[in-house]
Amino acid sequence: GRRWCSRPVGGCEIFPDEHADMSSRALHLCMLALLGVAADVLTLDGGNFTVALRANPRLLLLFYAPWCVHSRSLEPEFVKAADLLPDVVLAKVDASMEVEVAEEFGIGAYPGVFLVQKHKYEEFSGRRTAVAIAEWTRGKVGPALEVVSSVDKLQAALVKRGVLSAVVASGSDTLQKAIGRVAERHRALGIFLFMPDGTDSVKLYRGLNEVLTFEVQAQNPEDLDAELLGFVQRERLPLFGEISEENFYHYETSGLNGLLWVLFANSTGQPCLAGQCSTQAAHHSASLREVAESFGTKVVYTDAATHKEFLAEELGVRQFPALVVQKGPLGPARELEKYVLQLDNANVNADTITAWLEKVLPRPASPEREGL
Repeated sequence: GRRWCSRPVGGCEIFPDEHADMSSRALHLCMLALLGVAADVLTLDGGNFTVALRANPRLLLLFYAPWCVHSRSLEPEFVKAADLLPDVVLAKVDASMEVEVAEEFGIGAYPGVFLVQKHKYEEFSGRRTAVAIAEWTRGKVGPALEVVSSVDKLQAALVKRGVLSAVVASGSDTLQKAIGRVAERHRALGIFLFMPDGTDSVKLYRGLNEVLTFEVQAQNPEDLDAELLGFVQRERLPLFGEISEENFYHYETSGLNGLLWVLFANSTGQPCLAGQCSTQAAHHSASLREVAESFGTKVVYTDAATHKEFLAEELGVRQFPALVVQKGPLGPARELEKYVLQLDNANVNADTITAWLEKVLPRPASPEREGL
């Protein structure tokens, strides 16, 4: 199917742990001079590739082919991303000519974008725009755990979390170390924040003002790490929240038995823009959380105007507002049973949604019925 979102992949060892004698910045400038490059994106080949890896603690690579139309579309966006990432060196490799270099990264199709750091690489597969590339990269190269010194700074960080969940811990050094270990190993799960003051506390912020509290019980580090990770993995998806390229992977790999899309429209029946979608989502949030709990599923909305093409091709929605149910279990590359209901703005309410869901998505069995 059509890829809409970023899917994190595992890291792979690609070169030995060697250190350059020259500083990263000095060697980077030297390479630019040798190559006669004035731009922010290096051009690498088999002769200077290893030097570039050793010279830079982190390197964002574009593997392309000059004849490939998708490569030609991505390249200017990649160059724009360089302006948004002043602390990351960007470079491009003509994979059609540098076959051995491309094979190291398992390039099977063009183009490909990889972040190399700490002697490992990770592939980007999100939207091919400068902003999406830059946001994904920032999430990978910054500190895994952000320490905030005041409530005001904490609130500012929570505002910036966007569609991702945020884990906020406060209290002891032991808890800070534990949440730091989880954050470093599982960056893709969300935003991790720590405030040193107060008693030990862990809260998870998700969706539209959903807050869950984790009870710290374990004493030894291994058990505490495992409990924290389990809590975040279980609870990171809100009952009702926005879905975008930043968190689509979390839903896609959740194994959920169903996913309900509520696709809002503006007053003229056109797909809503970001601000319009958020306003309507906030208005309906309480009732849609109840729907999610009642049917044992998750409910999502999106910036329908921005993702209009995806919604048409993947979900079959060309008129708005609309409801879509994807019946699971959800998983990468799975073909899901799908149901679509066209609405008008007056019918976007819990009663209409519940009545339709009763027909297409069975409610989970209650404990009482399971015991009969």
